Amino acid sequence: MTVVCGRWGWAQRASLLPHTQAATGSLWIHSTPLDERQQLLLVVDPNLRNAAIYHVDGPTGSLVLKSTRNITWDLMVGDFNAQEPKPAALRRMLEAGMETAPIGQNPP
Repeated sequence: MTVVCGRWGWAQRASLLPHTQAATGSLWIHSTPLDERQQLLLVVDPNLRNAAIYHVDGPTGSLVLKSTRNITWDLMVGDFNAQEPKPAALRRMLEAGMETAPIGQNPP
């Protein structure tokens, strides 16, 4: 199982992972502080392509589900809310550069 999280995430780990999922190692977990009391906990099931976001209250250990969704379609979007140069433009620039210069060198 891949688990990346802070001290509160570790404290919550046993209660967050259903036995069958923990045994197969299919969840990815990451936590980050929001403020002095709360952490944001991100749980991703890469097999089902689902993500859930929780707020964890440090002093009480309270866990509140904030959002969940299937990210399958999100991952198929080429670019969204991207700034210039967008991925397609970068790819065209790199492909044009590869035709005229070796990788890591500027074209003449």
